[in-house]
Amino acid sequence: MPKISIILPTFNVEKYIARAIESCINQTFKDIEIIVVDDCGSDKSIDIAKEYAKKDE
Repeated sequence: MPKISIILPTFNVEKYIARAIESCINQTFKDIEIIVVDDCGSDKSIDIAKEYAKKDE
């Protein structure tokens, strides 16, 4: 179980979500989980987040 949970609330942030996730991944503290909460946006934010999740499996 990770020691730190980072929660990223999203709504139509397709332009920024990859940068936000990369910022979390690149922290020096590595025992983390990233939780993306999508509020039914109409862009591809959740698809981008799912691609990052696949890389982490």
